[in-house]
Amino acid sequence: NIAPGTVVIQPVLLTGIPNFPDSIAIFLVTRDKPVLVKKVHIDAQEFYQILREYRQQLENPYSDDYDINQEKLYDHLIRPMEAEIAAYSPKQLAIIATGKLRDLPFETLFDKQTNKYLLDKYPIHYLTHISGNKKPKSKNTKFLKVLAFGNPQPTQKDLPGAEAAAKEIAEMFSSKYYIREAEAAAKEIAEMFSSKYYIREEATLSHFQKESDGFPIVHLATHGCFQKGGCPDIGLEENTILFANKETFEIADILPRELEKTDLLVLSACQTAKKTPRNEISVTMKFDNCTGIVLAAYLFERAGVDAFIASLWNVEDETTKDITVKFYHNLLQGKTKVEALRQAKLSYAREYVSPFYWSPLILIGDGE
Repeated sequence: NIAPGTVVIQPVLLTGIPNFPDSIAIFLVTRDKPVLVKKVHIDAQEFYQILREYRQQLENPYSDDYDINQEKLYDHLIRPMEAEIAAYSPKQLAIIATGKLRDLPFETLFDKQTNKYLLDKYPIHYLTHISGNKKPKSKNTKFLKVLAFGNPQPTQKDLPGAEAAAKEIAEMFSSKYYIREAEAAAKEIAEMFSSKYYIREEATLSHFQKESDGFPIVHLATHGCFQKGGCPDIGLEENTILFANKETFEIADILPRELEKTDLLVLSACQTAKKTPRNEISVTMKFDNCTGIVLAAYLFERAGVDAFIASLWNVEDETTKDITVKFYHNLLQGKTKVEALRQAKLSYAREYVSPFYWSPLILIGDGE
């Protein structure tokens, strides 16, 4: 079930186990070779401190002292299996992140020996698990269609970049639209493809529920909240997505196979991937200990979505718009989802060096 040319890496933290030394077990899985495992001994307290510090550094746009920690994390999580990964010459690297590693954007890990980010070396996406009866897909971009929503509640906390992105993305895929910047993003994205977008008061929950299953790509340039206790600053309960007229969509209510025709769902919004413990979500699932973004990915997978893009932390609306529009331009050129996102990030990183800006948008699910 692993795509050809894909190497899957799963680092597992083994700490606090009686009579067992604290360590990281790194699993490497490919389509047709035996599973490889390496174990790296760690000082658990020190390692968790590095993780906490690094995440705080990444979320601060003014921080410039993250380099030491990103090098240490590369040495712990990638270097022990580096030669084995390189031996496969993978087209893409898939990460199954568990526990406290779920909040870590692995593409930011830095190899001081080659002076390269992991993203410079490989396209990177994330998996919730290895599975798969994959849906057949067309490789012809003329069949791609996008349904884009942007800035549904401008009176609450304006997202002008989301309006622009919704418009621009819809127009890339070339056809009808209504719309302004989340406005412009929704419009721009929709116009790239044979697509449609809704902004402001037109970006309703009803339109999403009635029309989303008819589009391979659904782009939501709006607010979402996946943090414990909700998001009072934007007036949202936890695990909800905002639509027009203050209507909200609770992702726990999504039905199995409800979005079976959707290859990609993009949630480019504020507060999209904050931590939310799995055991506080009232939904029957087989999975435990999920943070917010992973839980959302599980639920969308259950609904039939092949891949899900969201942000690990809040980034300026305009930044998200620029990266997502570049991502869609790359899709139209025939690139895979994972390579399209990689190139969009790298082009942005050349201008804005700090990973605060270019690294939080991550792809979970099928990278093809």
